[in-house]
Amino acid sequence: MASPSQGRSFYACYGQRPSRSAERELAAKIGSDFARGFSQWDSFHTWRFVTNAPVGPVSLKVLTGLQQSHGPSSERPLTIRLVKSEDLWNDVVGSLDQSVLDQLFPGAPGTANVELADLLPLLDALDTTGVVVESGGDVLPVPATKMNFNALPDASRLEFNAGRLLAPRIDRWYEESSDPGLYDAHGERFRALYRDARTVTSNSAEILERLYVSVAGANFRMDGKRANAAFAVVSYFFDSCHIFETPPSADAIADTEAADALAH
Repeated sequence: MASPSQGRSFYACYGQRPSRSAERELAAKIGSDFARGFSQWDSFHTWRFVTNAPVGPVSLKVLTGLQQSHGPSSERPLTIRLVKSEDLWNDVVGSLDQSVLDQLFPGAPGTANVELADLLPLLDALDTTGVVVESGGDVLPVPATKMNFNALPDASRLEFNAGRLLAPRIDRWYEESSDPGLYDAHGERFRALYRDARTVTSNSAEILERLYVSVAGANFRMDGKRANAAFAVVSYFFDSCHIFETPPSADAIADTEAADALAH
């Protein structure tokens, strides 16, 4: 998909599915999309190629060649940029006002909280038709002690169990992210959201619901796949101890009991 923006900027968008020849397909797509836009529109001065595909040396060579061919001293100088999908959410969508987002995505879950806009690509990666549960990852068991310690209701435990099946996909999403600090940044923001929720209520189910809404939007339960994606992300950060309270270890309990005994 490609479109000019008010005659000045041209966006070419490419959503890639896994393929054995993914790098060659991406390189060919960059070349063909640019050639088509260049031949049909003569008013744009910036060309941006937006993609979720991993970028390797073959596609970078094509992109660099276009930049050199249309440098400052060329007949038609152009600014040519590669934009990853997370950059589009962070730098473009994340900067828009809520009223603009409502026009672009009317009723779309996830747009109500722009603070977490960079989690939307992760939700989209999990929110797919015909999801196949992957093997090979470490799907964590229910940490009963933490669940019990925080008094999570049975319904929340069932939601977490369903979400944990997608944990390997979340692991891979963070591993493939171009930002090595993205996981830590999300973890810190979940801590902040949890602390904010605790100032409003001490009910664990209500805190969880606030976290779900922060991640996936107020109407997330109206879409089963989006709801399961929200369960997966929140349970992921629950298991990594970014949210809710961690029960004391057996050694810590023993030390406390010993101190109490000595005090008496």
